[in-house]
Amino acid sequence: MKHRILGTAGHIGHGKTTLIGALTGVDTDRLAEEKARGITIELGFADLVEGDVHLGVGDVPGH
Repeated sequence: MKHRILGTAGHIGHGKTTLIGALTGVDTDRLAEEKARGITIELGFADLVEGDVHLGVGDVPGH
C-alpha cells in the first residue's frame, strides 16, 4: 500500500473543508464553534483509501 499526505492551505471561506468532505465523506470541522461560525478553527483530519493508496488529509485553518 502507498501512503500519502495531503494538506490544505488557503484563505478562509474558499471551500477547503467542503472539498475534503466531498472527497472523503468526513466533516473535519468537529467543534461546535466551527459549525456555528462556518470556519475551521482547529486542524481536522480525514482518511481516503482508493485501491492501494491510503491518503491522509489535513484540513488547515485559513488565514
